[in-house]
Amino acid sequence: SDMLIVAGIISQKMAPVLKNIYEQMSDPKWVMSFGACASSGGIFNVYSVTQGIDSVIPVDVYVPGCPPAPEGVLNALVRLQEDIGAGRTRSQIREMNLRQVGRI
Repeated sequence: SDMLIVAGIISQKMAPVLKNIYEQMSDPKWVMSFGACASSGGIFNVYSVTQGIDSVIPVDVYVPGCPPAPEGVLNALVRLQEDIGAGRTRSQIREMNLRQVGRI
C-alpha cells in the first residue's frame, strides 16, 4: 500500500511491529496519524503506551481530535493529495505539518 493510517493507542509491544510494517511498504509511502491517541498518546501517560507515533515512524499528516472529525480526515487526505500533486517532497510535507502542530 501507499498510505498507512495509524489510529488509536500504540502500545510499546506494537511499536516494533508497526515499524516493521512501515519498512515493508514500497516507496513512495505516506503516514497519517489519526487522533490524539496515535499522535501524542492521548490521556494515557503510562509506560506501556508510546507517547507519539512519530517516535517510531515518520508521520506526514496529523489529524487532530479525540475522536477526529470526518471533515478533518477528508481535509488531511485532500491536503496530502495537493502536496503530492504540487511536487513537494516528503521532508517538505513533514516539516510543514510539524510547523502546523507546533512541534517545530
